[in-house]
Amino acid sequence: MKLNENDQKEIIEWINKKCGQMRCTCCGLGNWSVLDMSTLSLGYDLHSTRFHYHDGIPKITLMCTNCGHMLSFNPNIIGFKPDLPAQSNPGEEKK
Repeated sequence: MKLNENDQKEIIEWINKKCGQMRCTCCGLGNWSVLDMSTLSLGYDLHSTRFHYHDGIPKITLMCTNCGHMLSFNPNIIGFKPDLPAQSNPGEEKK
């Protein structure tokens, strides 16, 4: 999912509220940018060694602007929940 400027601002506000002055564990600086695309970690079955493209963990990724170290956050916790499909009324006829 492409993140627009408002989404990125909302993410930064949430991070600042929940994580305070978060510092990079690699370089120690606190300058972060939000990548403009959310991602999905694929599910992987250790027994069959198959990827499950419909299973996975969504991520919003922050990158340290100094060293490039990246951190991931769950978008559902931040407030980005998937859109639900439109529900039709059970008694409604399809035309």
